[in-house]
Amino acid sequence: MIYKLNKNELNLDEFGIKYGFMDGSIDFNPVNESARKEFLNIVSEDYSYEIKQSHGININVLDEKFKENAKNRRSFFDNGDADGVFTGRKGIVLCIRTADCVPVLFAGFKGKTVAAAGAVHCGWKGAYGGIIKNAVSILVNRFDIDAGAILAVIGPSICKKCYEVKEDFLNLFLNQNNLNINFFQQNTEKGNDKIFFDLKSFIKNELIFNGLNGRNVFDINKCTMENEDFFSYRRNKTDKRQVSFISIMSKL
Repeated sequence: MIYKLNKNELNLDEFGIKYGFMDGSIDFNPVNESARKEFLNIVSEDYSYEIKQSHGININVLDEKFKENAKNRRSFFDNGDADGVFTGRKGIVLCIRTADCVPVLFAGFKGKTVAAAGAVHCGWKGAYGGIIKNAVSILVNRFDIDAGAILAVIGPSICKKCYEVKEDFLNLFLNQNNLNINFFQQNTEKGNDKIFFDLKSFIKNELIFNGLNGRNVFDINKCTMENEDFFSYRRNKTDKRQVSFISIMSKL
């Protein structure tokens, strides 16, 4: 099944954007060739590209150099390993894989025209390191898009009730910025020292801090750990991953 926002909340189809968040019906691991073929039949665009994810902050851009090697299905990215991929080209499906981390899909507009789209895999390391800042910077500086004209959609990922962390994790974020305490919940009952982290709220704050209008930040509001339709590493240490994708359609 593919999850999207209700069209009353956000209808990107009318702007020529195809996007979605798959559940566990397709295991999008690199070795699963049959699932990849099934996925391509679903999205039915010209090409599908994903990056080799590394829980880092690098962003790749599929730019005009792609034209030179399109026939050979080769891409020329800025980096090797990366956790985000963007393009302004039509007919290319950008894909990322997650199983609790936060998938964030981007669409950047110039007027009513979509000038670029992107997909970012955002775990705590990437969020802490500044991958959201890098993603917005790509759209602003490489595609000349105003930050206020960027939409972001957050997909299925672990929720704040399920993301238990240790004290050293909390201290890492507090050492970065004391205000990060707002994204943690601590149980103060005697004998119960559990700490929970709201990764999605941290990412939303990063999006707004880097120039997005809060009204342009959307959330599917589904927890991968609570909902067994999705793969969750925290729930059962699975090596399976679901795919999130976005594409500027080649034809409207």
